[in-house]
This record gives sequence, C-alpha cells and structure tokens, in this order.
Amino acid sequence: MLFDTDFGDGAAGDLLFDSILGDEEQGLESTKSIASRSIKMMLKRRMFRIKQQDYLRNIIKEPPEPAWQYHVVSANKFDFWTWVPVMIDWIGTTDDLYCSTWSVNRSSIVDMFKIWDEGKITGTVGFLLGIYFKRRAPDVYATLVNGLLQRGGRSKAFETHAKFMLLNNAAKNVWLTIEGSANLNGNPRMEQYVITNDRSLYDFYRDVSEEMLETKTRLPWSGKGG
Repeated sequence: MLFDTDFGDGAAGDLLFDSILGDEEQGLESTKSIASRSIKMMLKRRMFRIKQQDYLRNIIKEPPEPAWQYHVVSANKFDFWTWVPVMIDWIGTTDDLYCSTWSVNRSSIVDMFKIWDEGKITGTVGFLLGIYFKRRAPDVYATLVNGLLQRGGRSKAFETHAKFMLLNNAAKNVWLTIEGSANLNGNPRMEQYVITNDRSLYDFYRDVSEEMLETKTRLPWSGKGG
C-alpha cells in the first residue's frame, strides 16, 4: 500500500519489508576535500516497507512524480544496485549514471557493464569509491576501473563514505537521486533509501560528483595536485 503525505507528515507505509543490498586504474586516490554544500527542499513523499525482493518491481512500478520522494525501509533481500535495473525499467534508458559507494561487489559490476553494453546507459558514467575498497579488494577494483576505462567511464578512489546514485532521462523529464545507507555489496541488514525525482537535487549531487572526479591528486596523502 502507498501513503501520500506532505513532507512534514509522519505517516508510515503499509507492512511490506525488504532490503536493497547485495555481496578497480584510473581511479586516482585523493584526500582533497571539496567545499561543503547544502540544499534546502520541500517535497511530498510516499513511503514503503518492502518484505521480499520481488516487491521492489511489483510494488514500486514507476518513478516518483516530479517533486515527490519514495522513502523505503528494507531488510536483507536485495542490494543498493538492484535499484538501477528497476529504475531503468521505469524510464527505458538513463542518459547518465553516477554512483558513490564505499565498496561494490563483482556481481553488481558485471550487471552494470551488461546494462551499459545493451545501450541502456547512453552518456556519462562516474564512480566515487572508498580507498579502503581499492586496497581490500584490488581484483574487484581492477575489474570495475578497467571496464569503465574501456567504455569511457571515470572513477575516483578517495576517503568517502557517501552513498548515492543518479539516473536521468531528460526527454522524459526524470531526474532520479537515490540516497541510502547501503553500499553496492551484499550486506544482510536493514537499510533505508530515499528516491527523489527533482532536477535541482540531481544537479546538486551531479556537481559534487563531477568536482571529485575532476580533482587531480596523484598520491593519497600528499595534498599535491597532479
């Protein structure tokens, strides 16, 4: 069941429960900080609790309307990446894809390249990644970064713990921002997500992503530009 509320209302969704979670060298390391940014928005929202993986496709069948949000609380049936193929089903193709995550698993990477090679991602692809992931799983990191390079994508490994994804279809006036607690890897825990269809919020996170992707720092702690 879906509940429509004003932004300040504390109403809860129907009892549906489940998670959106799951289980590398142009990525220059950087600790250079970017200027803090903030954005103030007043939006309407709809809330879901998701109980099974299939509910993600069967219950949330379309993107939020402009200036609306979906709030989702989930529990260990699927990962953050699962949103991407579902949202591409909603909008047909995405012009761009930006992902910020502390870590990512191999299955999500393989699925992304498959979707990309099928022509469902038509423009910019950029990944912001944690340095710890690069050091802990260098083989998976290499798979991601080498695949991005082959396809014209970009990446940056630095000290980050931010988790968000951006997809858009300008022709359909859809500008999706997904903010959440999960990484793009297997993690059987309760997680939360906010899916917003709003151009200003999309641009906010896109600008942050581009600023980090364009920061040129060769060594992780040197503070020197390259």
